Amino acid sequence: MDFSKFRHESDSRYCFSISPNEVLVRFAIAKDVHLEKVFLLYGDTSTFVKKQTRIPMERKHEDEFFFYYEATMSSLIPRFFYIFHVIENGCDFFLSESGVSSSYMFNLAFLSAYQYIGENRNDFSLPSPSWQGRLVYQVFPERFACHGNPQEKQYVNEPWDKANLKGNHRAFLGGDLIGLCDKLDYLASLGVGVLYMTPIHPSPSNHKYDVLDYFDVDPSFGGKEALRNLVEKAHSLGIKVMMDLVFNHTSFEHPFFKDVRQKGKASEYWDWFFIDGDKPTTHPLNYRCFSFVPWMPKLDTNNPKVRKYLVSVGKFWVEEFHIDGFRLDVAEGVSHDFWIRFKIALKDIDPDIILIGENWHNSESYLGPDQLDGVMNYPFLSVVSGYVLGITDVETTRMRLEGLLLRYKDGQNHMMLNILSSHDIQRVMNLCKKDKDLVLLAYAMQMFHPGFPMVYYGEEVFMEGGADPDNRRGMEWNKAEAPDYYANTFRNLMLLRQHEELRCGETKIENVAGLLKITRQIGGACIALYLNRSVEPLALPKLGEELLSNRAAGGRVYPKGFLVQKE
Repeated sequence: MDFSKFRHESDSRYCFSISPNEVLVRFAIAKDVHLEKVFLLYGDTSTFVKKQTRIPMERKHEDEFFFYYEATMSSLIPRFFYIFHVIENGCDFFLSESGVSSSYMFNLAFLSAYQYIGENRNDFSLPSPSWQGRLVYQVFPERFACHGNPQEKQYVNEPWDKANLKGNHRAFLGGDLIGLCDKLDYLASLGVGVLYMTPIHPSPSNHKYDVLDYFDVDPSFGGKEALRNLVEKAHSLGIKVMMDLVFNHTSFEHPFFKDVRQKGKASEYWDWFFIDGDKPTTHPLNYRCFSFVPWMPKLDTNNPKVRKYLVSVGKFWVEEFHIDGFRLDVAEGVSHDFWIRFKIALKDIDPDIILIGENWHNSESYLGPDQLDGVMNYPFLSVVSGYVLGITDVETTRMRLEGLLLRYKDGQNHMMLNILSSHDIQRVMNLCKKDKDLVLLAYAMQMFHPGFPMVYYGEEVFMEGGADPDNRRGMEWNKAEAPDYYANTFRNLMLLRQHEELRCGETKIENVAGLLKITRQIGGACIALYLNRSVEPLALPKLGEELLSNRAAGGRVYPKGFLVQKE
């Protein structure tokens, strides 16, 4: 057997606790290797030499390159050794940390067996029961709602519904937290469980990612009192509140960086930034910043003073305003060491706090009980768009969706922020070239994927918007207040997340005669989604109680259609 075609690591996404008394063990084998039988042999580290429990492993998943075998051990054993016994072409092989062999010397297990220690529950990556499966709604506060007439605000320089936003990051439409608070009942009617706001700190820009004061709320948004009222009302409606914190960089006009600009190396904040020279200069640019943008100088989170200051920022908003969680901008640009300290400090205040990082790619090294709980799941967008736009076929899509779920531990998958649109990327209507059937197809997939489905404001009324900042138009309340067929169907998709199966259930992804089928199941309760991206009507393999559909009737799902039913 070719050991190079085998993938497994202990205490990783291949071996992890899924409950205090259960451990999932998984290994991958190249798809050109055909195993007849696979067994997991395990036992307590003190007795494994003489006694092993032997259980069969089942082939549960596949991606484009590997088959994945799994077994779940329901055991109170806190420390155990384990190896794999596989049968290929009638021959026995044993797989351990030492490699592959035709027999195994159990008396040397302490040197060669895989080991997992599950004694410390604080080390488990399990989903938060109070957060799991909640529907997240993202708001760009300056563009969502205004209390009163926005044109009466002196700083407003563009009309709400006809703003010229292209290339304009200094356009102000007048949205505020008071107006957002007024609309919380609307969000509750959509089944929203988490309100995520982009930054609300004082800032010269409309997006507020260049922070002037980490301990205040922008006066144009209504100040701290408006936030306090917002959080109180949201909590009364069962909606958690997530703030956006920006620790990778700050504003060119932040007092600390202004002090550095004035005093150079004599400033006490000199080593809070990355500067090559005696003073920061923009021509030539001699300091690190976000994406080469001079007005966003990068903070050095390797510096203990910077870490202490930023930790105090997070603690302030939790202690003073009872913020439930944070989305963390450019999290992959901030040191791991900082996230560890930040997580510990906030968990000591609120054990249920969650941290979601803005990481665009594989983030395994950032995830876990000691760092981030989840990240913005941009790879999910890539898979969904490939299917919806007709770029990838149903079988490739099935394998890639499974591949996403195999990338992390199960508990981490349930803490991913699954996005299709945001303030950083074009809206789904533009992605789908204004085809509302395709938009619904994409969001149906999102609502059935484990984790937090995130709806960017206005998506539910099919708002349009190209690249930043065109994707930040004023909310179209006329469409929200008088929804048409498509908007009502979108709302009903969002409300499907009220079903426990979609919030917490196990996930199965299949290609059923050309239909992409995604099933979420808890015990005997099962809800299935069927999607058709082919060019022909396709018959449902079985009929159940229909919950929602678009372009489906008479036991058939038509092109660009979907159907949700209980099975």
